[in-house]
Amino acid sequence: MKHLIYGNGVTIQFGGRDYTNAKIIKRAINNVNTKDFPKEIYPREIKEYLLILHKEIKKVIYGIYDNLVFTNEQKESLIKFKERYNNFNSNTKVHDVGLEDYFLIHILFCNKYQINSSDRYQFKEALRVFFLDAIYNNGQIQELYKEFSLEFIEFLNNFDCIYTTNYDWNVEKVIEKDIEYIHGSFHTLSDIYNPESLRNKLPDAPTKSIDLLIEDFGHLYSDALTSYSGENKKFNIDTMKSANKGMNKFISGLKEKPELENEILEWEMAENELVRNLYHAIRIKQKENTLNFNYNKALENFGEIQGELNILGLSPFNDNHIFQAIQNNNKIKSVNYYFFTEEEKSSIRSILDNHSLKFTDVKSFWRDVC
Repeated sequence: MKHLIYGNGVTIQFGGRDYTNAKIIKRAINNVNTKDFPKEIYPREIKEYLLILHKEIKKVIYGIYDNLVFTNEQKESLIKFKERYNNFNSNTKVHDVGLEDYFLIHILFCNKYQINSSDRYQFKEALRVFFLDAIYNNGQIQELYKEFSLEFIEFLNNFDCIYTTNYDWNVEKVIEKDIEYIHGSFHTLSDIYNPESLRNKLPDAPTKSIDLLIEDFGHLYSDALTSYSGENKKFNIDTMKSANKGMNKFISGLKEKPELENEILEWEMAENELVRNLYHAIRIKQKENTLNFNYNKALENFGEIQGELNILGLSPFNDNHIFQAIQNNNKIKSVNYYFFTEEEKSSIRSILDNHSLKFTDVKSFWRDVC
């Protein structure tokens, strides 16, 4: 089978500089400055918070935050961040920093000032939709398929399965195949807004505290995923999968040892909200065993592909969980990487060292299909 995974390079090819990191951040700031944003969903103060985070970067480079990372994954991300921005200086603008890197600075900042879990979550979510709104670009990103050439559409139709790290639906609009959105999509509602989900059958259901979804801003209620590292994205994707496994173990355990029921009963009145939620989730699963926490299975499916893989518009310097999935998959017989620079070729050879590799000059490719 022939597979394709594509990234933001495709969006930039047809949408131009509007979808580069710098333009997205500039647009996010301008949206707030011109009051062209949904204040009911995210506050104008998030722009000021972004500027505060930017001012902290020099301290990060100088090592002031070195002792404020508490997981190995965060430590690795901090090391890579300092390597990427070792030339950071007073002339480095807020838009010169990768938008997803600000999520790492957010974590460090919250650790330093001991911001509680609820507030740090609210700040992170506001930052997330602040950026997503700018990427969405008043819906213009969803119209880029109208610029696709017949040659590019023909190229897309050569593949049996197509995966993407993008949020937009453009490729889906021009071919008769389903697209697997590894990081979610603008047109897929997040599970927390689904009243029939297991999460919303618990006593503290998110839908109870959420007002009606604001029309024309469905992209901000979507399952589009942003984070500071590939490992953290994978962790977020896998969280609900792990929760389902845990719940199934509880149900099986109670069937095998019904005497545990007395212990479970005590959890209903526990002080800890997570424990109380676990009690109610078990009770719901006992009545409706097929009900699960929903999660995006695209990355899981991608890890099982077989045959030929083509990689287009996806940098080897980002989303290492994608390349790790490729490296770990011995069912992939060959990889064709569309490279922009010689540095990318060198990195791919290092990252995917157990695969048969082929390289195609992406500049020549675009000249042929555009």
